[in-house]
Amino acid sequence: MNLLLAVLLAATLYQVEPVNGTVSFSLMKWGVIREEGSFRDFKASIHYDAREPAKSRVEFEVKATSVDTKNDSRDGTLRSVDFFHVAKHDKLTFRSVRVVPRTKDVADVTGDLTIKGVTRRITVPVRLLGVTKRRGGGEVVGFETAFKIDRRAFGVTGGRWVAASPGVLGNEVTIRVIAGGEKR
Repeated sequence: MNLLLAVLLAATLYQVEPVNGTVSFSLMKWGVIREEGSFRDFKASIHYDAREPAKSRVEFEVKATSVDTKNDSRDGTLRSVDFFHVAKHDKLTFRSVRVVPRTKDVADVTGDLTIKGVTRRITVPVRLLGVTKRRGGGEVVGFETAFKIDRRAFGVTGGRWVAASPGVLGNEVTIRVIAGGEKR
C-alpha cells in the first residue's frame, strides 16, 4: 500500500462550514483603532489522524466576496482592485504541506496561503480543542489558530486609499480561525 493511501485510510475526514466556525481578521487603523472583519462564506476539509497527527492535512477555502466589516461601503472598498480584487481573485486558500506536533494539543501546520493570487508558504500554530460525539451519533472536532501576516506580501496594498492617506492602515494583519468540523 502506498504512503498516501495509508494516510487517507488512517485520517478521519471532517468538513467545516461557517455555522461551526469563524474566519476573522484585524489590523490597526491610524495606529490607534483596531479594525475587525470576518468572512461569512468558507469551507474546509480536515483530514485529522488522532494517532499520528503528523499525517493530518487541511484544505481551507474562503470566498473573498463574503468579507464583512459591518460597513457596506468599506466592504465594497475591500472587494475592489485596491484590496482583494474579488472580480479576479474570488478565493483565499490554504493548503497544508506538513504538520509537526509540538504538544498533545498543539501542532505547527505549514502550508501555502494564497490571497489575491499571491501564494506564500507560512507556518501557523493550531490548537486541537477536542473531539466528541454529539447527540444523534455524529462526531465533531474543533481547532483554532491565530497568526499574523504582512498584507503587502500578498499584494493587498490598499492602492489609492493608502496612497491618499499614508499610515492609515497597519501592515500587520492578525488572522483568527475557529474551525469546527463534522465527520464525513
